[in-house]
Amino acid sequence: MARNPGAIGDVSWVELFVDLLFVFAFLAVTTLMAEHFSVLGLVQGVLVILLIWHCWTPCVWLGNVVHLDRGVMPPIMLGIAAALLVIGVAIPEAFTDRQGGLPGPLVLICGYLSIRATAMVVLTFVRRRGEGGRRSAVTAWLIFIAGGLVLLASAVVPPLLPATVDAELVQVALFACALLIDSLILVVASKGGWRVVSPWHLAERHALIVLIALGETIISIGASEGLGVDRPVSTQLAVGAVLGIIVVFALWWSYFDLAKVIIERALRASSGRDRARVGRDVYSGLHLPMIGGLIFFALGLKYLNTHATPRSNHPWPSAGVAVLYGGVLLYLGALVAVEWRAVRLLGRGPLVGVALLTALLTVVGRITEVQALMVLVVAVCTMLVLDNTLFRRKHRQLHESVEAESLHVGTVDPRELFVDLVFVYAFIEVTAVMNRFPTLLGLAQGMILLALLWWAWTSYTWLANTVRHDSTVVRLSTAGIMTAVLLIGLAIPQAFVPLPDSLPGPLLVIGCYIGIQLMQALIFRQIVRENSDLRGTRTRFVATTATIVILLVIAVIEVLAPDTVTRHPAMTLLWVAALLVQYVAGYWAGGRLWRIRLVRHWADRHALVILIAFGEAVLSVGVSIDDEPISAPTLVVVVGSVVALGTIWWSYFTGIDAARIALGAYEGDRRVRAARDAYTYLHLPMVAGIVLVAYGLHQTLAASQDRHGALLGHYTLFLGVALYLLGNQMFWLRIFRTVSRHRLIGAGVVTVLAPVTVTLPSVVSLLLLTVLGVVFAVVEVVQEGDPRTRRPART
Repeated sequence: MARNPGAIGDVSWVELFVDLLFVFAFLAVTTLMAEHFSVLGLVQGVLVILLIWHCWTPCVWLGNVVHLDRGVMPPIMLGIAAALLVIGVAIPEAFTDRQGGLPGPLVLICGYLSIRATAMVVLTFVRRRGEGGRRSAVTAWLIFIAGGLVLLASAVVPPLLPATVDAELVQVALFACALLIDSLILVVASKGGWRVVSPWHLAERHALIVLIALGETIISIGASEGLGVDRPVSTQLAVGAVLGIIVVFALWWSYFDLAKVIIERALRASSGRDRARVGRDVYSGLHLPMIGGLIFFALGLKYLNTHATPRSNHPWPSAGVAVLYGGVLLYLGALVAVEWRAVRLLGRGPLVGVALLTALLTVVGRITEVQALMVLVVAVCTMLVLDNTLFRRKHRQLHESVEAESLHVGTVDPRELFVDLVFVYAFIEVTAVMNRFPTLLGLAQGMILLALLWWAWTSYTWLANTVRHDSTVVRLSTAGIMTAVLLIGLAIPQAFVPLPDSLPGPLLVIGCYIGIQLMQALIFRQIVRENSDLRGTRTRFVATTATIVILLVIAVIEVLAPDTVTRHPAMTLLWVAALLVQYVAGYWAGGRLWRIRLVRHWADRHALVILIAFGEAVLSVGVSIDDEPISAPTLVVVVGSVVALGTIWWSYFTGIDAARIALGAYEGDRRVRAARDAYTYLHLPMVAGIVLVAYGLHQTLAASQDRHGALLGHYTLFLGVALYLLGNQMFWLRIFRTVSRHRLIGAGVVTVLAPVTVTLPSVVSLLLLTVLGVVFAVVEVVQEGDPRTRRPART
């Protein structure tokens, strides 16, 4: 179970699953600060960010010592995931308790302490024999107990204070004091027997949390008034979204272009206690203000896009623009500090960006919100331009110094992970369409939009597997695709029924999708020129043209007769026809046209999109109970939902390594056909099943549900699980030519139980589904063994 210090590429999927909960937690913090936009509210938000960071950091150090996907660790991590979702749900009540439920601050603190205690127990057990480990462990436990008692006092003491005492200030002071005490644990650990076992793992985990925070900013661009909320897509909102994604892209580039590799090299070059101190300062310490800066930037984007919405009910003070700039300034300032602490590097673009933003803070208060965002775009783009012009020589020298040490193991590029962040938001909006129209037609239209997004994603994945060089042209095309997907996400709730005072949703979706196809066609044309053995280009060209023609027909009809065709089934059939042409032609030409250059990259990309779908389901759970007071049934629902999602997550992720090995065993055209069938086509029903589960969870758990919505949600929840299990079995059948009777029986049992349990309360139905998932998973492991340790025979 102990981690191999020299292992590369071993961030477990369990860790990535837990990270999904941090996306929701970060969104909840932004919402908390948005609802209490004042000095005190911002301080409270900062404290909650620090609390979340104190939850995430022990999980990282835990994963750096032991493999979290082996032995008893997966159930432990599932418990941590459940506690994280409880924290996310409780964040709106972190300092203000809602009436009619459990005390919110106490629930938040108990969730936090349970995560910290769990991580410390495992770390203490693993490190008990290390040099100096016992003494530092005892000290760490004493600090933890002291900080925990102060934190509990912050929830218990303020309500008991007399009216003459400002209870809010006392609560904030105790909260801050407790977190400050808890921060000393890392200092003690780095001076004691604690060591960085795998430098690569520590660097990669912190790079991923930066990506998660960037993803939270992307979601905030579209979810200014809440996730899945219907609001008109005005021109100002669309412009703000495009400008916002440019800034996010520039911030991503500033870290992942060079800084990530430089600081990782510095960590690997150190050893012993010096390595522990570098890991503590550079990663656990200085990455925190980077994450905080991104959350404040997301808060500023929320402010901007709320103002850009005509029917906004949330007036904001002018300080919102300062928060927007201040967030970027904090992020870049922390990045400069990271580079200086790691390699004593000072200068280049980030430092210029800090200087520019500091100067601009004095003038941006006199211009409009959109103008301020335009100026911010110019500032961050200037920073990148300077790195490639004025600082070009230094920049190239740094790149050359690390390229020789770059490790190419066929893993997913950060650029692709960044693209996936936009698809997270788009998937959320697909569920919003189904929630807006809880009918069979609404479900069908949601599945159509999901299929459209899937083809855009899988086409990009095929290209990314072939084009591995990260040139400026590739990055700019990536930014264009991201922008188009973001605009599609904004318009998805109005893709079939536009809202008043909004840009035409169908036209926006169609236009952006055609733009994605054209951008990918340009890259594809270059690939074909460099690979003369590729065939089937004519079929692809004809299919893309036919799809574009059908979509243009839909657009023309929407322009000429929007009122008469709204919600007409014939329009839905036209969408189906366009997608059928794309999918059938893609299947027909795929075996002759596509190539799999890196098997591991291919398998990991599809595992990540499954993970994205699970993240969307997690968000649906949190959003559905967001407005309710925290009660005992709510906590049961939260834990049950996480466990239920964890069981179906287990059915896929415990076998992906075996599936990758099996795909690699195929050769030539057989490998391409297997990749096309098992991944491009058979992963879609799995993703669709998870999205239906997300919709079902939202409908069955939402307090405002009507009878029809709850009934449809119940069936969707059960049948979504059945569809996922059936798709999972078809995937395994195509790769291994083997049948898992447990998953087929599970799909059948869940399908039969859907009408049988329809009269039960939603909580009981969910718990029954959870118990079934756990039982089938345990039985499969007992009878067939761990899928990670066996390789099913192919016939």
